Amino acid sequence: MLDDWNVVVIGDGDGDRDREEGLLENLEKDGEFERSGFRDVVIGSVEDIVEFLEDAEHNKYPYLKRVIPIDDAFFASPENLIDMLKKRVGQYIDEIEPGETFGFRVERRGMKEEISSQKVEREVGGYFYDLVEKVHGRKPKVNLKNPDKLITIEIVGNRCGLSFITREMREKYSVIKVK
Repeated sequence: MLDDWNVVVIGDGDGDRDREEGLLENLEKDGEFERSGFRDVVIGSVEDIVEFLEDAEHNKYPYLKRVIPIDDAFFASPENLIDMLKKRVGQYIDEIEPGETFGFRVERRGMKEEISSQKVEREVGGYFYDLVEKVHGRKPKVNLKNPDKLITIEIVGNRCGLSFITREMREKYSVIKVK
């Protein structure tokens, strides 16, 4: 099992195992990748995330639908997930400049019975909002549709990844798509 991962790749195979296998074969040329246990979702580690995004943007990987770069990856259980996220999300507090908007997104695969994406977004996003207000003395602006800065949480089974994505990144790389 890959412990140190920095990218989530979602394929367009619609559950077709042959397409998922083809995606894995193409990806493995440029990093270490493995199935996540969820259909069309691959976890990977690449040496240079910018180079990987450039390659993905230029259609180097057949069957690749979208990519989420990951800054911070860890294991979590439903019982400690929200507390762990609150401890780690503070690393982004200085990235939100005055006047900029931010948003939170959670994409969960697994832990279906134990925790909801909406609960994680509400609790961790609310905590981050309060933290910005407390530390910087200003109320941050929230924009859930097209924020300047987007903090994403990818939950894949018992693995969790945090990502900080700017609007510029989303505009430059169409493969970075967060639901």
